[in-house]
Amino acid sequence: MILVKINAEDDTLLAQKHHISGYPTGVLINADESEIDRIVGYAEVDEYLQILRDYKKGIGTLDDLLNRAKTEEDRNLYFEIADKFKYRGGQDDAISWFNKVIESGEPKDSLSTEGRMAIANLFYRAKDYPTALGHYKAVSADFADGYFGEESRIWQGLVLKKVGDTTMALSVFESFIKNFPEAVDFEYVTKQIAKLKPQDEEEEKE
Repeated sequence: MILVKINAEDDTLLAQKHHISGYPTGVLINADESEIDRIVGYAEVDEYLQILRDYKKGIGTLDDLLNRAKTEEDRNLYFEIADKFKYRGGQDDAISWFNKVIESGEPKDSLSTEGRMAIANLFYRAKDYPTALGHYKAVSADFADGYFGEESRIWQGLVLKKVGDTTMALSVFESFIKNFPEAVDFEYVTKQIAKLKPQDEEEEKE
């Protein structure tokens, strides 16, 4: 096994080729450049090395998980497969497996809702903002409060900001501040409002 460190922000063509969407990402490839699997995010040295050893043996790779899914009915396994497709840039496959997670459980349980949010985030990353917004709104409709209620509303504001609907984005963020004063992301949302308001005020002056 040969380890090579590449700055994906400099070598953007290589990053695009391997669908690198976050850092750090370690991609393990065969001699023919086909992907064995990848490690996304940070890990302790011992944990990282163990993952490499397992992947080398074919343990925990996407192929391994897909083979297990043929005989195992396990929603956590389905979710892990969906995540692997997501990080490889396989949006359609990821959505298919996230839907399998949802269909094999209750639509409002935590794992299903994580899947629903993951699907919305995939559409957001693909810049399909109307579809993403629809998914975030559906989650908000099911959760008046709590983690998913808060997160889905923040993402709605971010989508509206992306499409240039400043008025609606401000409305969503200000509603969040009013309804979730104890939220972990309270300060983050306050900053989003501050970024939007100066522009809004300049338009009113004109």
